[in-house]
Amino acid sequence: MSRRKTSHLDENHSHSQIIKRIPRYAQVLELGCGDGGMSRLMREQCDAHIIGIDQNPDIVWQAQRYCDYVFTEDLDDPHSLDALEGEKFDVITLVDVLEHLQYPEDLLMRLKPLLLDEGQILISIPNIAHASMRLELLNGHFDYEKAGILDTTHLKFFTLESIQGLLADIGYMTDEVDYTWHDLPDEVIAQYLQSAGLEPSPQALAKFHEPEAIAYQFIIAARAEEEEAPSHTGSGSHSLKPIDVSWQTWGRMHTELALAHAELERVYATRSWRMLRRGATAWRSIQSRFTLD
Repeated sequence: MSRRKTSHLDENHSHSQIIKRIPRYAQVLELGCGDGGMSRLMREQCDAHIIGIDQNPDIVWQAQRYCDYVFTEDLDDPHSLDALEGEKFDVITLVDVLEHLQYPEDLLMRLKPLLLDEGQILISIPNIAHASMRLELLNGHFDYEKAGILDTTHLKFFTLESIQGLLADIGYMTDEVDYTWHDLPDEVIAQYLQSAGLEPSPQALAKFHEPEAIAYQFIIAARAEEEEAPSHTGSGSHSLKPIDVSWQTWGRMHTELALAHAELERVYATRSWRMLRRGATAWRSIQSRFTLD
């Protein structure tokens, strides 16, 4: 797909990242169109033809200024796209949508028949593994906010691996990954590390400047595969999560202790052990008499 130039838009913004991936005159299905802010940009920058959907009836009417048609639907409703049966789109946008849904995988599945053969879904989604979230969790905090990654309306949270895994499981091929970024100053990172009792070494600070730590939102372009892809297993070749490693370690120790206890019980039940115990008791009795004398 050809890209649009967005010279007057902030490149470090999800709207800019999405717009430049939409070809001119594209047929677009915009999910979560809201009041039409993104719709306006697609109309002005791409000459797009847009159908918009949003579940908020109080604002969706405003998007009619820029969309060919808008309607109100709850995207978690399995029948929310029934009115689009037979329609085909070059692009389907989900700009900060999936994290608000109970069943994002069901919606993504229902979108596949609506894409043209070369069509794409364009997604922006917050990164729960952003450096700020990592530092908050190190200090034992997970506090919802009015806006941002921990927006109170967010129902799902994703890392790059988990959103790509979700797409692969449903049968989408990721064509491109980009991100908007927000890098934290070293002094802020050091302050949070020290408050968690950790040393802000150069190596530790560097971990919070890696791409998947400074990524605030991921921008993903994906297309539906003709055949279902083999199921993506998430962590796959990656190491186990810390909690899994912990359970494996304690589970192994528990198993070893249980086996040792069972072996001791078998020994205690033998005739030889009973005779040995009687002998030991008699010997202690003899020793005690000599000690008293």
